Parts: sequence; C-alpha cells; structure tokens
Amino acid sequence: MNRFAFLVLYSVMAGSRAAQQPATPAFEVASVKPSPNDFAAEGVSTSPDGSVRFTRFQVRTLITIAYGSEGIQRFDQLIGAPPWLSVDRFDIVAKAGSDSGTQTGPSRLPLMLRSLLRDRFRLRVHTETRQLPAYALVLTRRDGRPGPQLRESTVECPTGPASDAEPDRWCGIRTSGGVMTGRGASTGLLAGNLSGKIEVDRFVTDRTGLTGRYDFRLEYASVLQQSPDAVAAAQPSLFTALTEQLGLRLQSETVTRPVLVIDSVERPTPN
Repeated sequence: MNRFAFLVLYSVMAGSRAAQQPATPAFEVASVKPSPNDFAAEGVSTSPDGSVRFTRFQVRTLITIAYGSEGIQRFDQLIGAPPWLSVDRFDIVAKAGSDSGTQTGPSRLPLMLRSLLRDRFRLRVHTETRQLPAYALVLTRRDGRPGPQLRESTVECPTGPASDAEPDRWCGIRTSGGVMTGRGASTGLLAGNLSGKIEVDRFVTDRTGLTGRYDFRLEYASVLQQSPDAVAAAQPSLFTALTEQLGLRLQSETVTRPVLVIDSVERPTPN
C-alpha cells in the first residue's frame, strides 16, 4: 500500500471512529451574566424542564465541580488561575436538550459544565500531579484511646433519606456555627469534612486506624461567626478542640495530588 492510499484509509477509519463516539454532553442553551446580587450565597437549583440555575457562582467553583471526577476538589489545585476567577460572580441559567439522552443529572452535569466553561469562558486546561501540603488525622494518645467526646456509636443508620416523621434518625456529620456533630460517622468521613473547613484549608487523610462508627460533638471557635458572643469567643481553636475533645490531632504531611493547570480562560462574552 502506497503512502497516499494509507493516508486515505487512515482518514476514513478515523472519521468512522469519530462518528461512532458519542458527542460530549452540553447544554442546549445557556445564559451567563455577571451577578447583580452582592449578598446572596452560591446556590444551585433545578427545574422539571431540565434547566439548572447557578446563582452567584465563582468560576473557580464551577471548575472544581466540572473536574471533580479527576480528583480536583480544592481551589489550591487550580494552578495559574487569574485573580478574577475567585472574585467575579456569575448567574447562569442553562437548559439541556429535549432528547432524554442529554438531560441533566448527577453524572452528566460535570461534563456539561466542562462544555459550558470551554465555550463561554474559553477555558483550556491540562492535568498534572504535584506535591501539596496536607494533614494526617491521627490519634493523640499512644494507647489508642479516643477523647471524651468521641464514642462508639450504637445508632442504627437509615438505609434511605430520613423521613419527615423521623427527623432525628440520621447518620453523618452536621455543622452549625462552631459546633460539629457526628452520628454513626467514620473517622474517614470526619477527615473529609475537616478538609472543607476554612480553619484547616488543606487535604486531610484519615490515619487514625479506627474502623468503627462514632458519635461525637466538637465545639470550637469558628472563623465564620460574624458576631461571636462571649461564650463562642471563649471556645478553643478547631485544632485544640480536636485534641481536647476527640483525642485527635492534625499532623502536617505532604501528599501527591492531581492539579489542573489553567492554560487560558476569559471572561464570558455577553449573551
């Protein structure tokens, strides 16, 4: 086979493969506008018609949602991001096509967001791995005994969502102000929850060696409390509370994590 014939055959085969591959999920229509509301929190809502609304979202938040399946969970995993990605906020209303195969859903939404970021924000990225500062959640006592507020759980966790008739029948972790409450929760779940705390601001890996489920109550001084009263102001830091109340501590370490390098990104063009 001469070189020309080979190139023709290769082009036909490549075109056939491309035709067989499903198109990247994308919204059929999308409105992207700067958010006029300076006080509302970031929020997401969906409608029966397949549309989804993002209110006051920063672009960096949209990127972490879009690339979460690749291990991008925190903003410090975004490398080369211009400052406006963490300042400017946008209201986005997007709607999937009428074809049931393109409806929004938990598994398709991130891919559809990637398409929106690529088309409207001209986002171009590539992934790498880098060493990042992190914490290991470890036991404080050498004998492996937990603190006074960390107790083995006997709660029977519901197999589905808690019903309105049983609002107190739940398992997991809930946070309100400077109080974190756990019911039937693993230390792995606690580590993941701590990773999202502004007071910690690093990845947290569970290295306690504890394999059970636990109930706990952790009270600490939250930096998010706008006007702390005298009682709240007297609370220990989150790091101190972990040690004194749960018998755990955060030990510095370095971990290898994926990062998303932003090659280019632009503010969206007007609708």
